[in-house]
Amino acid sequence: MTRFIIALLSLWALPLYADISVDKAWIRAAPPNAPAMAAFMTLQNNGEQDVKLLSAHVAGFGRVELHRTMDVDGMMKMVKQDFMPVPANGALELKPGSWHIMLIQPEKVPQVNEKIELTLTFDDDSSTKVSVTVKEAPIPQHMQP
Repeated sequence: MTRFIIALLSLWALPLYADISVDKAWIRAAPPNAPAMAAFMTLQNNGEQDVKLLSAHVAGFGRVELHRTMDVDGMMKMVKQDFMPVPANGALELKPGSWHIMLIQPEKVPQVNEKIELTLTFDDDSSTKVSVTVKEAPIPQHMQP
C-alpha cells in the first residue's frame, strides 16, 4: 500500500504539460535575396493552464525571433517579444500584422511549397515540432479588385 501511495504522489508531482495543437501553419514566400521571412499559425491550448511560447527553432536560419506588430508612437513596428501568451482553453493566432515568428538570415530562402520543420518550446518545458509550408501571401482584402 505504501508503494501505491508513493507512486500516486510521484505522478501528482510530475509537471503538467500543455496540450497545444498547431493549425494553419505557413511561411510567407519571399524573394531569393530576402534577409527574413515570417511564419504564421494558430496555437490552440486545450489545457487548463495558460502557457507561453518561449522560442522557436528552425535549421538553416541565423536567428529565429518571436515578434508582434504594434503601434509605437503612431507608427506600426515589428517588436521582438520575450514570449507569446497562449490562454488556457483558448488560442493565439499568429497572422500578418499581429503576432508572428521571424526567420532571420536564411542560408537559402525556401521557395513556394517547400516544407520547413519548426520546433516550438513552451514555458512548461514542452515542445512540439511543426511542418510549415512556404506559401504565397494572400492578397489583403482592401487591395483586392
